[in-house]
Amino acid sequence: MKYTFMDLLLKKVIEIKEISKKPHPKDKYTRTYTYVVSGKNFRKYRPKNHESIFLSPFNKEQDFEILFNNFIKMVYDASKGSWNFKKLNKSNLEVTTFFKSSVLLSLFKLYKLTDKGILVRTDIDNYLNGIDKSIDNLLHNDKKKGIELLLNIGGNIFLLKNLDFQLLKKIDKEILNQHRVLNTDTYDSTSNSWLYMDFYEDDYMFDSYFDSFDDTLDSFDTEFDASGCYSGCYSGGSSCGGCGGCH
Repeated sequence: MKYTFMDLLLKKVIEIKEISKKPHPKDKYTRTYTYVVSGKNFRKYRPKNHESIFLSPFNKEQDFEILFNNFIKMVYDASKGSWNFKKLNKSNLEVTTFFKSSVLLSLFKLYKLTDKGILVRTDIDNYLNGIDKSIDNLLHNDKKKGIELLLNIGGNIFLLKNLDFQLLKKIDKEILNQHRVLNTDTYDSTSNSWLYMDFYEDDYMFDSYFDSFDDTLDSFDTEFDASGCYSGCYSGGSSCGGCGGCH
């Protein structure tokens, strides 16, 4: 679930916004609050089934601002547990044929890959492992090819062990422009490849939450596992008990 969250951030379907303000008008000092908001690509993005639970709070009110910790609790609640989230993921048309289906498997909440699914999993593992072994060398010596590979795998960059995120900040923007021009006829304007392009062109994303994406992932885990206050921010109310409010 946390990698789905990071992928949606990467595509600017949702974004993180930090706001400094006083907890109370009479307070002397300000605090920085981290919110999740809808991103620039929210309206044109067609979410997959398992992604919808991250986006539903913004469907009725796109300018909704939700405290980060409240947002993660909302996602946890909407997921209805690991089994249901996996079920949603498996129901996407792109992957449904890779899983076996039977009453017994459903009864015991088990997943088994079809023969085709096993082959696809092996191909994906081999492909990503190959990129992982070569990406550092490519970003130093053949940046054009390196960027093409990263754009093709999209949010799977978070699965790479050898990718230096700081190195991406130094990517020449002209390489991205060349890639855009060369592939104008190949990519649909709303394809994921174009959405991922925004990430590599936006220095602010690196300077904020992608500067240390491990911190964002750790924060997701911490809030996801937390059993603290939660009073149903889906209602769109101006406060959530003692949690600090949604807006």
